[in-house]
Amino acid sequence: MHKIEINFSGIKESIFTESDIFQPNLTSQLSYETAIKLIKNNYKVLDLGCGTGIIGVMIMKKLPQVEMHCSDVDEKSIKYAKKNFTEKKMKADIRKGDLLNIWKDKKFDYIINDVSGISSTIAKKSIWFNNVPCNTGEDGSKLSIEIIKNASNYLNKNGLIQFPVISLSNVKKIIEVAKTYFSKVEIHSTKDWFLPKEMESLKEVMYKLKNKNHIDFNEKFGKIICNTSIVVCKQPVK
Repeated sequence: MHKIEINFSGIKESIFTESDIFQPNLTSQLSYETAIKLIKNNYKVLDLGCGTGIIGVMIMKKLPQVEMHCSDVDEKSIKYAKKNFTEKKMKADIRKGDLLNIWKDKKFDYIINDVSGISSTIAKKSIWFNNVPCNTGEDGSKLSIEIIKNASNYLNKNGLIQFPVISLSNVKKIIEVAKTYFSKVEIHSTKDWFLPKEMESLKEVMYKLKNKNHIDFNEKFGKIICNTSIVVCKQPVK
């Protein structure tokens, strides 16, 4: 167990974690930056795939009246999420469970989906998923689509759901599904990033996936450039 310091948009916070728990990254930062602009102080919020709870903690630091709920499939992540909220003297309903299934007794004003969203083929060989489950399918869309399809059952009237789309998944497919289930689907933030040097050995695998239209990326001067965007959906299609 150790502490790390997080800095999202100039807001700093320290959390307890371990090396084999998924660590906050660019997607976490973009998710926070989008959510904090749209969440109101009396909202019921769900952080789905919460990891150590950093997004929820950061939101409550700025909006202390939010009713926070967090869940993750990983038992160790839940242990640390509870520890981090307790240390900050913040209250949250924190549960271990798979996707939305454990929240059938709740409805939310805002759902933050931070569940894995990249090709499982890449995830298994990446530096990001160290003993962390990533059952997303070869094109990385499986979990995102399952959540999108069921989200309206867990949203209050005028509720919103946000989720990341990463170019190491089938972004087009995920957004097309979202537009089937929601009337309004908007990209709120987007950022390009270089594939880490430690993952350059995956270039051949990535091109095979790209040729299947499972993922997308650009290459310039020998560097792989990927993209992460945060999508917000509202007004479920009835």
